[in-house]
Amino acid sequence: MFQRPFPTGEPEIAGFEGDTPDRRAAVQNAPGGGGGGGGAGGPSLGRRAYQKGLLTFVWRAEDENRDELTYDVLYRREGETSWKPLRRDLKDEIFVWDTTSVPNGRYVVQILASDLPSNAPDAALAGSMESTTFEIDNTPPAVTVTNSRRDGGRVTVQFDVRDTDSSVQKVEYSLDGDRWQTIYPKDGLADSRFEQFELVLEGDVAVRGVIIRATDALNNVTSARGEAPSPVAPARR
Repeated sequence: MFQRPFPTGEPEIAGFEGDTPDRRAAVQNAPGGGGGGGGAGGPSLGRRAYQKGLLTFVWRAEDENRDELTYDVLYRREGETSWKPLRRDLKDEIFVWDTTSVPNGRYVVQILASDLPSNAPDAALAGSMESTTFEIDNTPPAVTVTNSRRDGGRVTVQFDVRDTDSSVQKVEYSLDGDRWQTIYPKDGLADSRFEQFELVLEGDVAVRGVIIRATDALNNVTSARGEAPSPVAPARR
């Protein structure tokens, strides 16, 4: 998405009409711009920003007669035949969709351009374009600790990471809130919706609290405790 520059207050998101999910502040990724053009020269875009759940569409439309254009944005889920409206009568060539408003799945967006503002209804022309199919996934993966055992000064934590819609992209662990360290699945590569892991800790680190963090391909993140068994005190005689 893109932020419109403002001297004070929260920056407005270009192409978005509504409250952001959970009203979270946008995380700025990098300065930049770009975007559409057209009869009016395209929307004025500020710097790029990222916010979970928001998906930006930017397009370009041209009219040989330089007529004023308006745009309808429609969508459908893969496998469906009917289009549902997202927004009508847009004047800018940019639209931001709050994808938390629909279930996870694969979708297609259609942009319908019309020169009706500059022509009589019986003389107006329209054109349309469809996006490629894309994935919407706003659900984080699930972490399940399947086994945790202590053998002397060594602790082994076995766990699974499962995601219903996207592949598991990265898994990390932290000891007592220390820096995150990457851990790889047993098959060596995180590239599927179900991955199995084994974390082995030895020495002093084996008695520290373990936090596991998993991220899927669409940047949904979850954390879970990978509790290690407490050391067993020797029996008194």
